[in-house]
Amino acid sequence: MRGRKRPHRRDWEVLGLEPGADPKDVRRAYRERRALYESDSLATYTLVDTDERDALLERVEKAYHAIMGSPAPVTAPGDREEVEQISAGPEPPLDLEPGRHLRYLRQCKGMTLAQVADEIKVRTALLEKLELEQAEHLPAAVYVRGFVVQYAKLLGVAEPERIAAAYLARIDSGSAEG
Repeated sequence: MRGRKRPHRRDWEVLGLEPGADPKDVRRAYRERRALYESDSLATYTLVDTDERDALLERVEKAYHAIMGSPAPVTAPGDREEVEQISAGPEPPLDLEPGRHLRYLRQCKGMTLAQVADEIKVRTALLEKLELEQAEHLPAAVYVRGFVVQYAKLLGVAEPERIAAAYLARIDSGSAEG
């Protein structure tokens, strides 16, 4: 471990883990803690102010990188710009693949998930799960419907309610991949 900072017990505690936890558990705990302290997290929205939230997110970042033995990022957690390319092939069908359809439209407009998140006030991680149709990681259907409608409106979908209905039908049927 030459040149690497060894994690302290408090690093493990920040992520809510016992020292020596499996790397898969470390990554899961990191994602959960990040989601907990994101600016639009309902769980902590009224409990911490912006400065406290930023400090908590920074502690989570530092703890994760100390445990995983990787250098901490130079930029703040939400600052990195996403780089992606439009998937090859035709536009995914709205009724059969509403999440992929939203992603395709977003990419065609040249928008990043961070830009969409900023516009409709939904966490980037949640938007990613919407696009991937990961039903097990999404909140209650009433929230999902609202997020999809707002997302579709932002992208200029002619019938945002139609895509929301298709999306809910897809995740309710259990046919969504996760």
